[in-house]
Amino acid sequence: MSSGPLAGIVVVSLAEQYPGPFATMVLADLGAQVTMVERPSGDPTRRHAALFRALNRNKRSIALDLKTPRGQSALRSMLADADVLIEGFRPGVMGRLGFPPEELRRDFPDLVIASVSSYGQTGPDRELGSHDLTVQGRAGLLDGAQDGVGVVPTADLVAGAFAVIGVLSGLLGRQARGGSHVDVSMLDCLVAWQAVRMAGHLTGDETTGYPPREPAYGVFRCGDGGSVTLAIAGEEPQWAALCDVLELGDLGELRTGERESRADELRTLLSRALGARDSGDVIRRLEQRGVSCGHVRRPSDVLGDPQVKARRLLLDVSSGHQSVRQPLLFDGQAVTACPDAPALGEHNELYGLDPVQADR
Repeated sequence: MSSGPLAGIVVVSLAEQYPGPFATMVLADLGAQVTMVERPSGDPTRRHAALFRALNRNKRSIALDLKTPRGQSALRSMLADADVLIEGFRPGVMGRLGFPPEELRRDFPDLVIASVSSYGQTGPDRELGSHDLTVQGRAGLLDGAQDGVGVVPTADLVAGAFAVIGVLSGLLGRQARGGSHVDVSMLDCLVAWQAVRMAGHLTGDETTGYPPREPAYGVFRCGDGGSVTLAIAGEEPQWAALCDVLELGDLGELRTGERESRADELRTLLSRALGARDSGDVIRRLEQRGVSCGHVRRPSDVLGDPQVKARRLLLDVSSGHQSVRQPLLFDGQAVTACPDAPALGEHNELYGLDPVQADR
């Protein structure tokens, strides 16, 4: 039995791919009992074993064909005992399967429903389906990006995180208002995340923007082939210390406004100075002076980072590999139980269903 803060909360998940599974994994890590209802052929991400394991630990799995009366009856029985339903279909699909949200709200008045979709439950494009990159582009997130495609699916992860916030808020408000239907749009989440970036376009006022115009805010290549990050944003003492370490003379006296107006010139000088130095030595000396800087590491290097190890972010899984836990600590303790992801239909018999793909 889980002892996490969400112990006793029962979650049914109809979500596949990335945003919904990420959200339900966080809920499961925090102690909720999460059961994935998978199609008889399984969540499509099962073909990528590492991806599936990383998103679906601590969960149960049953295989149901929701297009059949038997599958629909089984799901309805599960919802009678559930606190939360998370689904990731395009708007309208739940209704076609016989589970329109308004009907679920009537039949299960205390149920918190979270619908995660590309563009939300309303609007002219509500029925369009899109993957992460398309939503990033539409939200303006790729404008000005250096390489176009990032290394993490930002829209998926942000929507998953907001789904968790919506579920927790819905659970908190149940006593006063009963259940609720939380509408999570990937596009909305990315636009909301850019509130500061959008502010200037809304008011006409100039904003600081991101990244800052500061010349010492970016990634720089060093002479040994390593790269370092510099993240000075208006801190005069840090800029002075940086110039001292890099032997850039009286440039250390420049104030923020002067640096911003000469950003291109100064960035070139910084690149030249760093290009003649060893990355490890530079970082060591800058850290001693309190300058915000660091290595640009590969994922495999991150796993060996002393800080990552000290925070116990890696947990052993029963199958022998390791997994990254959810990042929250409660009273100094992690709550992730971290068993492996379930096999398809592994828990069918717990719900009185035939083994594995019962409704094919």
